[in-house]
Amino acid sequence: MNKLKYGIILTAVLFAQSVLANTTQTTIQVESYVTNVQPLQQETRKIVKPVKSCSIVEVPIYGTTGGAQTGEVLGGAIIGGILGNQVGGGSGKDAATILGAILGADIANKKGGKKVIIGYKQVEQCDIINQVEYQNLPAKYRVTVKVPTMQNVEHVFITTDPLSINSRVDVYVAISIRVKDF
Repeated sequence: MNKLKYGIILTAVLFAQSVLANTTQTTIQVESYVTNVQPLQQETRKIVKPVKSCSIVEVPIYGTTGGAQTGEVLGGAIIGGILGNQVGGGSGKDAATILGAILGADIANKKGGKKVIIGYKQVEQCDIINQVEYQNLPAKYRVTVKVPTMQNVEHVFITTDPLSINSRVDVYVAISIRVKDF
């Protein structure tokens, strides 16, 4: 009875549309039944998220122990003066000797102390870490349906709905008819 009802409705719709135009198209809803369901392989997606990770770390504070001894500074001034005396000439020789002595004393003074850790301070240190997550995509199924009102034609489609065999599914069929003028 259902086949006859769908056939009459389809014929009436197509006839009405063909009167108005040479080509007509319509969509009808027909019942179908699931005959086969095959689960497809589950897919996962890799997601990389940058995440800021911070921690408190102790950083050393450096200082110097004592300065250079008087003898070290005096020795640096003498050596610098001797080298400066070798460079200059005339009245420039005196200036080069004085400048050499000053530079020699300064270098000796700076090298005299040792760098040592005199304490620690706490600072926040941050890094960006790439965090990897895997997300499962919805499962997919290959479903075969049989359409009794269309001579048991089978249609196959992919869906995320886990349909059960013999369950009823509505199928929408688009039909185009071109009427030939006589």
